[in-house]
Amino acid sequence: MHCLERAGTEPAVLCVHGYCQSSAYWAPTLGRLALVDVRGLAPDLPGFGASASLPGPYTMEAYADGLAALLDARGLERVALVGGSMGGVVAQHFALRHPARLARLLLVATGGVMGNPAAGLARADEVAAAPWDAAAVEPVVKGFFRDPPSPERLAEYRQIALMTSHVAAVEAARSNAQSRTLERLGEIRVPTLIIQGRHDRARTPEHGAAMRDRIPGARLEVLEASGHTPQLEEPDAFHALALPFLRGGP
Repeated sequence: MHCLERAGTEPAVLCVHGYCQSSAYWAPTLGRLALVDVRGLAPDLPGFGASASLPGPYTMEAYADGLAALLDARGLERVALVGGSMGGVVAQHFALRHPARLARLLLVATGGVMGNPAAGLARADEVAAAPWDAAAVEPVVKGFFRDPPSPERLAEYRQIALMTSHVAAVEAARSNAQSRTLERLGEIRVPTLIIQGRHDRARTPEHGAAMRDRIPGARLEVLEASGHTPQLEEPDAFHALALPFLRGGP
């Protein structure tokens, strides 16, 4: 599994990207962590980014177990875990399957259950039936943001999405649509921060509130100018919340 890493002496933070994304979506966060001497890691999940050629299965559970294997390979017992969008679903599965490996949990633009699983499965079927090309990924990428990114940025994010293998795009979408962690979130016993974008059309603040209400002691913060990628859309506001929490703050 390809992994972007930044050195640091404080306990590690592991950042997990979303659907049709890659570790590049967390590169700015890893840079900010390095500035305060925190070790940061951001893998490309199998089927995505530079790991697109890795075999599956491309499921939320398999991805969670793959993160545990990555920690083993790096000699890390526990991490603060950050998951955005689909990566937040993976992070929830990790928290439930590998609780001893988790020190803190930051869930970003995600939820414990998809609002309309049937629609999610139908979209996966559409992805399976259509060519995997720029026309297929552009609406996905545009949906990550409240406001359209610049043409240069859009081209960059579109290219990242196109690195996703077609099989992973289909299978991960199906697994994400069928994932239901919400009723088990009460089992999570680590400090948890949830950050949602006010204008997120895929995972709304209500998704965040539902998770907050089930995870003991969890805190929800809503960023008012963000869509589905608050770490990129409001980086200063996002990191003002995220970095103190990941370093052990409330």
